[in-house]
Amino acid sequence: MSQANVTQTPEQMYAATLFIYKLYITIGGTAIFTNIIIVIIFSSSSLLRVKYQLLIALAIGELINGVAFVIAGVIKQRLFLSITNSTAMMWPAWSCATEWYPGMLIVGAQWPACVTLLLGLERFAAVHFPVWYKVNMNANARFKMVVISVVFALVSLGIAFAQTYLFFRNELITFVCNITAIYGTYYSTWNCIVTVFGYFFSFVLNASAFLTAKSKSRLIKSGLRAEMGKEITLVRLMLSISFFSTLLVSIPNIILWGQGKFWSVSTSALGYFYVSFCASSVINIFIYIFYNKDFRTQLFRFIPIGPWSKSAVTTVDAIVVQNMAKSTKSQSSVVR
Repeated sequence: MSQANVTQTPEQMYAATLFIYKLYITIGGTAIFTNIIIVIIFSSSSLLRVKYQLLIALAIGELINGVAFVIAGVIKQRLFLSITNSTAMMWPAWSCATEWYPGMLIVGAQWPACVTLLLGLERFAAVHFPVWYKVNMNANARFKMVVISVVFALVSLGIAFAQTYLFFRNELITFVCNITAIYGTYYSTWNCIVTVFGYFFSFVLNASAFLTAKSKSRLIKSGLRAEMGKEITLVRLMLSISFFSTLLVSIPNIILWGQGKFWSVSTSALGYFYVSFCASSVINIFIYIFYNKDFRTQLFRFIPIGPWSKSAVTTVDAIVVQNMAKSTKSQSSVVR
């Protein structure tokens, strides 16, 4: 048995771990590709660029998350494949902190969470306080929200670097360089709070806005029903984004935070929780295709096959209209 262990290659010894890092690279690359498309589509028109500033910011944040996972996957794969008996398995915390990916993982987690929360607040205000929303929410206000989210993420990252450098920069940690080891227990808890509650509160706000909008659409006169229908469509979009983010980011973060404190999860399963963080950066493009007509129309304009693009838009729109018709029918039956 001992002889077999000696002759094992790093690929054999760390096969499960290397597979996780391959998923980092694959899903991270997909996140980069899809979010570049989102940024291009929303930025290709001056109208969309102004109207969807927060969604552009969200896509850039998810893009950073994808880049972070690709870099992390490449570097960690290389490290594991180069392990020998003389390999240094422990690094100073500051050496890990100055690698490319840890800081990007922080920004890629906290910035999208902050933007998603702001989107939830916007939809909540649009439905519950429509007069205030129409008076105060404009392109300038949305730009300020984007700036606030950027400043929040950068200040949080600066605090992470500062406290690592000041308090435990020379502490030896494993060369895998995970967030808790680099930035300490308190900051990793803060990172968990931001990512968990940012998405969760956004989901709660959007759910409240969605239910209220549907109630109002049954009660108001037909002249205002079309306007409320637009709000329902927008809230449904944001509700879908916050739901999947809560499912793929908030819940796994809670499980990781409680690991070793309240429960025990296998090491192999923990790796897939991290993969889910990256997977959450991929799904928004599909949500936009089904729930955002502006994005859908602009996307198919970029597809070079003209006749097919028109039929594709018509087909997807028909599906969406059909679903909305079913929803309206069910609502009318409830009213009767």
